[in-house]
Amino acid sequence: MGNLSAEQVKRLADNFMRMANALGDYRYNNIDSLTEEQNIKIKEIHNQQLAATTELYTKSAVLVLEDAQDALGKIDTITTESQELYKKLTNVQGILDRASSVLNLASAILALDVSAVTSSIQELVS
Repeated sequence: MGNLSAEQVKRLADNFMRMANALGDYRYNNIDSLTEEQNIKIKEIHNQQLAATTELYTKSAVLVLEDAQDALGKIDTITTESQELYKKLTNVQGILDRASSVLNLASAILALDVSAVTSSIQELVS
């Protein structure tokens, strides 16, 4: 297992910020077609993603991941895919599922849970 450098932690936080922004854009662009319940759920997840991103930016502990370079590359891919999915998906449940999975990944990283990080990445990549 390798330790993440400050640059790698920032890269993770930048990716999570882009994914959170894409979710926020989805909510904003589709506000008229969302039910109140869907809007509230997306808003809650969006706020949680933003909080996790902020914590990741400021976290002083060293994050440890198995094969950090590989994981970071996969998270780059997940970020790009998430941004595109939020633009294309018309199924709100699909948006909620993806956003929840991204939040699970952020939580696993913040908890330093290598197993959960690995499974979250696998879930998002597949």
